[in-house]
Amino acid sequence: MPNEPGKSSDQVAYEQLCTRWNREEAEAVQRCKRTLQSDKTSRDDKILALNELEYWAMRRGGYDAEVILIGMLKESDKDVAGQAHISLKKTWAAHFNMWVNNDVDHGRVLMKQKKLDEAFKIFDKVAYKNPLWGEGYHLRAKCYNAMKDVPNTIADLRRALEFCPNNYLVMVELGITLMDKTHEYEEAADLFKRAVDLCPILPVDIFLRQLFEKVPHLKEQWEAEKKANQFSLNEPPARLLPAAWVDRFEATERPNQAFLRVGAELEQWFAEVRRHKAEPSIQRKLWSVLVIKWDPDKWPKELRSFTTQVHEALKARRERELAKATPDAAEDWKDQDQVEFEEAEEEYDEEAVAFLRRLRSQRTR
Repeated sequence: MPNEPGKSSDQVAYEQLCTRWNREEAEAVQRCKRTLQSDKTSRDDKILALNELEYWAMRRGGYDAEVILIGMLKESDKDVAGQAHISLKKTWAAHFNMWVNNDVDHGRVLMKQKKLDEAFKIFDKVAYKNPLWGEGYHLRAKCYNAMKDVPNTIADLRRALEFCPNNYLVMVELGITLMDKTHEYEEAADLFKRAVDLCPILPVDIFLRQLFEKVPHLKEQWEAEKKANQFSLNEPPARLLPAAWVDRFEATERPNQAFLRVGAELEQWFAEVRRHKAEPSIQRKLWSVLVIKWDPDKWPKELRSFTTQVHEALKARRERELAKATPDAAEDWKDQDQVEFEEAEEEYDEEAVAFLRRLRSQRTR
């Protein structure tokens, strides 16, 4: 029963249910993350972990699950990277409300049938009723594009990126539109670069060749930035440093969206550091550079919200990653029951250990 006046039991039950769902999601996402980061995990187990992350990202719209999926796009195993790509496409294209998905599917069918006016009405309604869902604007942009309405196509693609800032598919579509329709080559090049940074398996080579033929100096800039962002254990890449972000519009006007973008880039860098098995001293140095660079006190007041979010996330992640880099890190990956057995062997007699083993066998039945 509610303890506060004016609070219904239904509201209390709903809040408790949300708390339970949040806890379940956090536990499942962390379990999947450990599975994906372990060197002992098989390919099949990694695929299963990606499928579970996809489920949580679609059901709950979980940012944590999405970021981990993005981190796996640079996995050396192409099958795993490809599955992460597919899971992200499904995540961005699906709404947690099944009725919205039904409307979207109906609109897509109408578009295939060239019934653009009817499809537009559906997508327009979806975007209006779900203003924070980026895919709604993406779908409406496709409809505008089919109707040859370039300004509204570009406007809706920009809105889609605003609410789903890591959607590299929208980045490519917007880049192609800007390059072909409005000849905004500089922005198109930046969008292609951001998309490839997130997902190296994207087939954008043909568009880049066309772009570089039209504006040759962009190729030199591209190569220079690519070199500056090469992975190294000596220093973090340029794209993770504040200088690459603080001048962007989102840094002051959309700090949460900017934070989501930085989070995705950081997750991929974390994965690279793990794959190179950097020594604890090197990891400590790299983390220190990032934490110091992102100190909010070093930046103007209007950047405080953005830089503080990144700085706090970096500090929290640094503690976790450095803890894993210690010789005792293997303890974090042990099954909880195994830990119980080892503790029992140290503190209790053989009879107690046998009891725990029987208990574990009952759990697995």
